[in-house]
Amino acid sequence: MFKTLLSKVGWGELPSSFGYTIGEKVELPFSWNWELHKGQKKSDGSSASVFMCAKKDLDPAQAMAAKNAEQVSKTLRHPNILRAFNSIETEGGVYIVTEEVVPLVTAAAAEGDDDGPAIWGLFQALDGLSFLHSSGFTHGLFGPLAIWVTNQGDYRIGSFELCQKGLDTGSAIAARRRVGPNSSGLPEPPSAMQNGGMPSVGIDMWGAAVLMAFVFASPRARMQLDLRQVEKEIPLDLRKAFMELENPKPLRGRSPLADIMALGFFQQHPAVQVFSFLSNLQLKSPEEKEAFFEGLPQLLEGLSEGVKKRQVLPELLTAQRFPGQEAAHLLPSILKIGVKLTEEQFREKVAPLVAQLFAAPDRTIRFRLLTSLGDMIEFLDDAMINDKIFPECVNGFTDSNGPIREASMIFFVPRLKPKTVESRVLKLLVKMMQDPEASIRTNALICVGRVSGGLPAASVNQTLLTVIGAGLKDPFSPCRCAALQTLIATANNFTAEELAQKLLPGVCSRFVDPDQAVSDVAFTTLPKVQEVVRQKVAERRAAATAKEAGAEPTSTKAEETSSWAQGGSFYNQISALSMDKVRQKFMGSVAGSMNQPGQPAAPAGVQEAPPAPAASCFTLTGAPVQPRAPAQLGGGGSKMTSSSGSTKFGKQPSGGAQLDLDLDDEPAGGGWGDEDIFGDSHPSQAAKADDFGDDFFDEFDAPDLQQT
Repeated sequence: MFKTLLSKVGWGELPSSFGYTIGEKVELPFSWNWELHKGQKKSDGSSASVFMCAKKDLDPAQAMAAKNAEQVSKTLRHPNILRAFNSIETEGGVYIVTEEVVPLVTAAAAEGDDDGPAIWGLFQALDGLSFLHSSGFTHGLFGPLAIWVTNQGDYRIGSFELCQKGLDTGSAIAARRRVGPNSSGLPEPPSAMQNGGMPSVGIDMWGAAVLMAFVFASPRARMQLDLRQVEKEIPLDLRKAFMELENPKPLRGRSPLADIMALGFFQQHPAVQVFSFLSNLQLKSPEEKEAFFEGLPQLLEGLSEGVKKRQVLPELLTAQRFPGQEAAHLLPSILKIGVKLTEEQFREKVAPLVAQLFAAPDRTIRFRLLTSLGDMIEFLDDAMINDKIFPECVNGFTDSNGPIREASMIFFVPRLKPKTVESRVLKLLVKMMQDPEASIRTNALICVGRVSGGLPAASVNQTLLTVIGAGLKDPFSPCRCAALQTLIATANNFTAEELAQKLLPGVCSRFVDPDQAVSDVAFTTLPKVQEVVRQKVAERRAAATAKEAGAEPTSTKAEETSSWAQGGSFYNQISALSMDKVRQKFMGSVAGSMNQPGQPAAPAGVQEAPPAPAASCFTLTGAPVQPRAPAQLGGGGSKMTSSSGSTKFGKQPSGGAQLDLDLDDEPAGGGWGDEDIFGDSHPSQAAKADDFGDDFFDEFDAPDLQQT
């Protein structure tokens, strides 16, 4: 490629020691003696920029200026001076290899940048110019065309054709058009500057005013920059400084650039605060570093996303490599920016750092990582989590520091492989249910619930039973709430027997929890779990029925002695009988028990309540327990209750035998069966359903139920 290029321009060969290849030409929007090409380092393929100046087209003054630019580029070293990697002069021309840059006048706003002025870039350019002046140099060509922008958006000073010590302002103005870059859209230095009395750096001061106007001008105004028109767009805090730069006067003391950079406009700007500190990080004390990095996330709010990604993040990644505690303090800011990257960018720039820091033994770094994990967990692939990160932090589950134990489980567990969770994590989580830190017990319980869905039931059910059971008895009320909510979420994992016999009793005990919130959750949990049990039982019955489908049904004792509530033949017959005798005996028995000796009869005027068509059950306290009444007798039931010692049959004084009537409808399947009535478990000995005989009704004539 390079030979092809040389054959076109006829410059001659470069030596083999020149370690860069020269690529395509970059078009410049201004006239200049130099060409800009893309370059690449041969050893590692890193990108660079190559400035080329052909000697054959230059007059002696221009050739001298090109050689001066090459010499000064190699000599000057400053963060805001365009960094030269290599340079060489051949018979054909001059070559300068620098960091990869583009001209400021063509630098487009990167993705995520706002339309605001580049305050930090302007500060960098003024700082670089101040360095030149303090070193005794005058740039001579300073202005927008002498500023180059890196891929990160930093401003760099280049174009050193006229840069020298003791440069006369008049000579510089005369040589600008011949040796420097020129653009018809930018203003020319005023002729008054060629008069005597102007400081040697006056031409640079005026160029700084042009650069300031360019930075604050609108894109349309930059095409034909008029300093007078743009002046109104300069911020008020800088307007006085702008006018002083535009019309420089003999210096009295130090350069005015230092005073301009010390203005609050710059020093209070977030970008200047951040980058100025980071550029001098190695000179700061540990206390200064800690204070700065603690407030850095807040400062980042004032920067555009593009600046944070392109400029701040690389600086932070570089700063964390220094020895000391910087990594722990830098991590929140790195992750704050990192989560705004694409997944590919995060894996390339931030993920390796995360894996590296997890391997560090420092607890502060570990805690910072764990507490920030929620923001970045989605950017980390499962392989990195399981193979690189988790093995390094597994000890965090048993760390003596409570916050580290808690942070270790919250985000990691759901992303681990089922095999890892089953073999290692479940045991750790069960152990954490005995942790003295209440929040750790709560989070351990929640973690078990989260991972249970992706694990075999055989391995997770016993763990769930253990942690939910322990959680229901935990003295920490949020843990009890978490146990109830975990049960709701995982109820389908259990068998009907496990729910009914092992878990529901614990749920019921929470009805009377001293914490109302827990009690409310318990009342919500019961019907949900009950429905799960009902479904499981129904599915079991349906499966049994399907299995027996096609087989000849056989008569069973259950069929012959079906309950009243289920409606067997016995129920159908008894519902058709006259209820007069039954009602008479039953009501007489109740009245007799109510009017025992020493108890007053029902007051006059109190009518007996109409007899209920069906009585569910009744219990006479202090008297022999009677058989439970059926759920229904030929129709719907009515409710009779005894409240505060009074009933519809009369008032019952305290101290006597109490009557407790519960005549609610009994659920299906309840009530008396044939065996309850005839007292015999053998169907062959029971009377036929349609032949009761007088003996049945004589049961109500028992002496203890006779009316007195």
